[in-house]
Amino acid sequence: MVDQHVTPDGASGLAAYPFKELVNSRQGLVYHSQFVVTDDDLPRVLSLLATHASDAGYFTHHEARLEFGGSVIELVTNSVVLLQTLDAMRLRPPAPWLAFPDIDAGAIGSLQGSLDYWWNWLWMPYWNSASPEEREQLLAQASDDWREFFEFHV
Repeated sequence: MVDQHVTPDGASGLAAYPFKELVNSRQGLVYHSQFVVTDDDLPRVLSLLATHASDAGYFTHHEARLEFGGSVIELVTNSVVLLQTLDAMRLRPPAPWLAFPDIDAGAIGSLQGSLDYWWNWLWMPYWNSASPEEREQLLAQASDDWREFFEFHV
């Protein structure tokens, strides 16, 4: 069963972050989402996912792994209600300097490897959906090198 809010074109009124992709799978139309949560947010996210994992008539599967200064959540579900609840949590990934504490931001010329993956698939969906105020608050916490990194890569 797919929520009545889900249409084949994906028009469901969901927030842009966490990023969600509507795919056709063996379970029918489901959303795939991958996002990073902070250690502080992890317990409430896992609690929410566990609560919805056994919803009658819905398919929800998730995995979590420690990575990038927090936990990467991989989620597949056909429950728009679950996704809307996640959206309402206003989750934010760990800042780049927390996700990559050993990187010298001033020495990075191009994005490669795990930094490239994290930046494009996990960070930018958040950054693109953040308000100007949220962006300013984050950059106010950044070192000069990280602010310069943002200017170059955003």
